[in-house]
Amino acid sequence: MARPTARVLALLEVLQAGGTRTVAELAERLGVDDRTVRRYVEHLRELDIPVDAVRGRYGGYRLARHYRMPPLMLTDEEALAVVWALLFDRRSRTGPASSLAVDNAMAKVRRVLPETLARRIDAVLATVDFTGVPSVGDRDDEGVDPRGHREARTLLDLAEAARDRRLVAFDYQPHLGRSGQRQVQPHGVVAHRGLLYLTGFDVDRGAVRTFRLDRMTGLQVRSATFAAPDDMDLVAQVVGPLTAAPGRHEVSVLINADPDHVQARIPDTLASVTPASDATGGDGWLRVFLRAERLEWVAATLAALDRPFVIEQPPALHDVVHQLGRRLIENSARRTIPGEGPHPPNSCPQ
Repeated sequence: MARPTARVLALLEVLQAGGTRTVAELAERLGVDDRTVRRYVEHLRELDIPVDAVRGRYGGYRLARHYRMPPLMLTDEEALAVVWALLFDRRSRTGPASSLAVDNAMAKVRRVLPETLARRIDAVLATVDFTGVPSVGDRDDEGVDPRGHREARTLLDLAEAARDRRLVAFDYQPHLGRSGQRQVQPHGVVAHRGLLYLTGFDVDRGAVRTFRLDRMTGLQVRSATFAAPDDMDLVAQVVGPLTAAPGRHEVSVLINADPDHVQARIPDTLASVTPASDATGGDGWLRVFLRAERLEWVAATLAALDRPFVIEQPPALHDVVHQLGRRLIENSARRTIPGEGPHPPNSCPQ
């Protein structure tokens, strides 16, 4: 037997088909008596769904004429899954829809969610960022699948705390060492290679730290508030090697390659990799940004990638790449080893 909630939703589905339905017709469709139909109608009205009663010989019930769509009946986790998919599409630009279509879809989903859930989703949109081009099948080195109901609730709570600048406390199990409680001023959440990381100021340690959400338990949002810096770079806080440092060159290169090919040679802990169709006018190009101490390493890495590339910055990288090319050409043409006689072109010295 269907539960009353299922019958109430079935009633809503029948009414959404349009027109006026008599009580007898609705009772037959739902398998209940007339009195129960009226009780279900009152239940819909309590959910702020406008159901009009039509009097007369052909009277019954119908949805109000101005009514277009009921609140989207999704759980918190289901709503998060929908919005996350749209965020992924907008960030990776791998889907068939335009950015405008994705943004419009996001706005429409947000508009039909119940207000309490909508505020939680707004917090996710305001506080979550991605590194590089997300990968659907990413797992961490321990084979952990980070998805799950507990982590979804943790993400929603942390996003609200970060938006409202509320202190949080939680038990944390690091990869190495003993678990313990942390008090953190949350700055935001970053999705990085299939895992979610909270970045924020660790009050007890007096420094900015990152924490994996799947290693948190017992999250508490405290009433205490804090003031956060205005110029926070959440991605830089998570992928530390990308942060600015004295003596490092800021490198930006356009590369015509698949993201997996690039990230196999330049880990995304060292570089951000994003689509660059806005700069090239075509698909298949990526913008790789990193900070490097030695431009020679960057030139050698570009050679190892063996894909077309365009240097955006710094100008000095052009000279370093040209010098590497000349050395490779000179060495490939060498037929003798200093101090020894000539060797055949296809032979190797023993």
